[in-house]
Amino acid sequence: MKPVRIHLDAHAHIYPEYDLPRLLLAALDHMPRIEPADLRVLCLAERADCFFFQAFAQDEIRLPGDRWRIVAWDSDGGVRIRHLADHRDLWIIAGRQMVAAERIEVCALFSDEPIADGQPAREIIRAILAAGGLPALPWAPGKWLGPRGRLVQALTREFSPDRLVLIDSSLRPRGWPAPRLYAAARRQGRAVLSGSDPLPVPGEERLAGSCHCTFSIPALEDPTRLVAPLKAALTSGSLAIRHSGASFGPLAVWHRLRGNARAKAACESGTGPHITT
Repeated sequence: MKPVRIHLDAHAHIYPEYDLPRLLLAALDHMPRIEPADLRVLCLAERADCFFFQAFAQDEIRLPGDRWRIVAWDSDGGVRIRHLADHRDLWIIAGRQMVAAERIEVCALFSDEPIADGQPAREIIRAILAAGGLPALPWAPGKWLGPRGRLVQALTREFSPDRLVLIDSSLRPRGWPAPRLYAAARRQGRAVLSGSDPLPVPGEERLAGSCHCTFSIPALEDPTRLVAPLKAALTSGSLAIRHSGASFGPLAVWHRLRGNARAKAACESGTGPHITT
């Protein structure tokens, strides 16, 4: 059987401010289907007050039935949704995002187990592993510099490539040099993924899937079970990963971050919707 090509947005958010059908269509449009067997995948990074995947699992979210249908559930933490108009499918994978005591972000791929913010990064990583997830460190503006950058480097020394991966972000502007850590990670066999990392501002849902990576995994024994083989591929140490999707110029990234800061300030002053980062 032929390998399956995966197009993966490894750092996706679904915030309450978002138009969900618009997000799903954006992900389908941004990630290609070169062959009919290709799979498009969003790995969620849900913050402490977001429970989209749990709501889906408990049938609390209803998409328009004449346009969308759930066609597969993976009990390890995945749901496959079909856009009925053109029969395009999208996998959504459970995952969470925590803010460590050192003010870096740590993500849990393949796990929806709640883990408290504010703990040391090492403890969060160990908790993710204990819950059966795959820890990931997502790049974010300014958060891999200085003492925090040295912490990220230390974590990649302490946790082997099959226990910790890295994620690049659409918030790294076009032309901005990639962290040296990426090249070192690839030499180690550590997966370096890509993610859109949309901000909690209405309209950012249009970026779902815009920054993604592509690779191939062995053919699925069961087409309704993706989580275990995807996790195995990401931790194999031999995955050839190609990064794709649109990148943003420095000014566009600045406008996105400024909009997020304004929304957060409005929330804190009581004049806007609840928004945190």
